[in-house]
Amino acid sequence: MVQDTRDSRRRDILELIDRLESQVTEGKRVLLSNRVIVEEGEFLALLDQLRDAVPVEIQQARRVIQERQKVILDAQTEAEKIIMTAKERVEYLISEKGLTAEARYRGEDYLRHGKEHSKRLMGDVDRYASDVLEQLERVIRNNLKDIEHAKMNIAGQN
Repeated sequence: MVQDTRDSRRRDILELIDRLESQVTEGKRVLLSNRVIVEEGEFLALLDQLRDAVPVEIQQARRVIQERQKVILDAQTEAEKIIMTAKERVEYLISEKGLTAEARYRGEDYLRHGKEHSKRLMGDVDRYASDVLEQLERVIRNNLKDIEHAKMNIAGQN
């Protein structure tokens, strides 16, 4: 059914085009020119019928093409902005000021990371030292107890 309607529209359009063509070919020629005189009202009526016969799909396709062109234009504009920003960034980084600023930033970043790492290591060293001193204290206390015990044994034998 849809195919029949499309075929019918196509025939109608082709028929209207043929009628327009015959208007031009059968019209009166203006002497010494390539111009032709046609019946204005009939010609305009045929054009109106032709416009009405144009399938809705063609009109929709035209709208889709226009929207597509707008999307492409928007994408091109956005791409140009991205490229411009990238070029500016490259120029800044290449410039002496940019290189200096970038080197300073990276140096400060490395220094900050180094200090943080150093603090963590110092905390680990302090904990280790504290643990070793506690163990040493226990050993010394045990040794002192053993010494006290030995002194008592010696005093008790006398």
